[in-house]
Amino acid sequence: MKIRMKIRTIMQNSYITMLVRACKKLDFLDLKVFSSQALENDPLKVEEVIEELEGADAILLYRSSSENFWEKAEERLKEIGQKIPIVCVSHDPSFWYLSTVRPEVVAACYSYITFGGEENFANMLRYIASEAAGLDISFDPAKKVPWEGLYHPAAATYFETVEDYLAWYKPRARPTVGILFSRHYWVNDNLEVEDALIEELEKRGLNVIPAFSYSVRDEGLGTKGSGEVVKEVFLKGDGRPRIDALIKLQSFFLGSAQGNDPSDTKIATSGVGILKGLDVPVFQPITSYHKSIDEWEADAQGLGTDISWSVAMPEFEGVIEPIIIGAARRSDDNDTGATVEQRMPIRERCGRLAERVKKWIDLRDKPREERRVAFVLHNNPCASVEATVGAGAHLDTLESVARILHVMKEKGYTIEDPPCDGKGLIQTIMDRKAISEFRWTTVDEIVNKGGALSLVPLDEYLRWWETFPDRVKKRMSEAWGNPPGEEVNGVPAAMVYEGKILVTGVRYGNAVVCVQPKRGCAGPKCDGRVCKILHDPDILSWRNLGAI
Repeated sequence: MKIRMKIRTIMQNSYITMLVRACKKLDFLDLKVFSSQALENDPLKVEEVIEELEGADAILLYRSSSENFWEKAEERLKEIGQKIPIVCVSHDPSFWYLSTVRPEVVAACYSYITFGGEENFANMLRYIASEAAGLDISFDPAKKVPWEGLYHPAAATYFETVEDYLAWYKPRARPTVGILFSRHYWVNDNLEVEDALIEELEKRGLNVIPAFSYSVRDEGLGTKGSGEVVKEVFLKGDGRPRIDALIKLQSFFLGSAQGNDPSDTKIATSGVGILKGLDVPVFQPITSYHKSIDEWEADAQGLGTDISWSVAMPEFEGVIEPIIIGAARRSDDNDTGATVEQRMPIRERCGRLAERVKKWIDLRDKPREERRVAFVLHNNPCASVEATVGAGAHLDTLESVARILHVMKEKGYTIEDPPCDGKGLIQTIMDRKAISEFRWTTVDEIVNKGGALSLVPLDEYLRWWETFPDRVKKRMSEAWGNPPGEEVNGVPAAMVYEGKILVTGVRYGNAVVCVQPKRGCAGPKCDGRVCKILHDPDILSWRNLGAI
């Protein structure tokens, strides 16, 4: 029976799939893989994993500064390292000190991981077996893999330049969408999300130019960074865009460089400058790194921890449409004990994003005088309406809307009799009772004073209603009564007038200014009971849906 070498590793999730795939090619290897993220979430397992490491012939660690469990494990690892070779790599070289092998061995392993791909990972495992554990086995040095390029699922290989790609793609005379995605997923053959998105865009008659890049510019590695790739691929030689929209699948700022903090406002500004030069809508959809598709669908909170990195941070560059289009699919590998994660598309969401992209491109071609724009002002649901309509922290939103309306008119939009200033705007809103304030203002008063933008008939609303999932319709009916709304537990239907849903606001030609619908109490009584609904994310208001 052939003796197998035992390598035990604690690795980040993003590298585990490729590590497991590489292991399948090596018949000499007994590999067990533990996720650093899983240990961070369940520190009680650290001791169990340490015991497993003690029986290894060699240990491979990938340490991150953001994971706290390492502090608990460090002393034990130092003891283990006195008898078992440890290779500890990290993006931060200061963490390499846990290694008990020569520094050049650590550096070589980090190069294998950085270049990525199944071949490099397999050679890294061979290298560790040879150099760290003394096994007589051959290996190849880390093979350089392109840092950036262009990709299409129908092509046999990648393209180094956009000119080469276009010569192969032969685009038709129709709008073109650029896609910028991470090189990590290209080199590790994890492109199901990108493939689905490309398919959905092409189904809608759009050309695609998908480009991958290493996110940050690093002169030592020879990477250009995302910002430079955007300029090289999506701009023509004369500085004009060759695309009509950009889908950005990287959370990093375009101006990022090695060692920069992604929250650095200077980096965000440089990314904004690149996008201004591009001058097309930039979409930032989301692929969840923390949830499977089933977990996302079942969770009333939706994205959860993905929001800060995938939504809030990218918004500093002015990107739009943070629609989730993918999440993880997890499966257990019996040989290595690893939980393998693969990014998988949410097909319906990919289609929705593609449709939104097409609509934005169509809007660009629509004459300005025909474009219709809605402004929706904030309205604190449980406070004095007069004081809170249009409230914004340290912002004069009313004055801003008034000024924007005047600029729109100058630019050719159909704007009729815009308010002279913010004071004039709020005066008009209040005079017409164009507010969804149903504690002190009756629907009859709103209609009689001109505050009704629209009265939505029940049959029209029911066409929207039937598109909702049964679970959503059930919860909405429990909270607000059956369409168009009815008395529930003594609380009357608030914004229903003669059997129609009342939508309030003020019209200025092709622009309307609406006040955010209230979502709580009805009638003069307010005991806080109904207001609890405000904070239930699983209940949608038909008033909100009607206004939209």
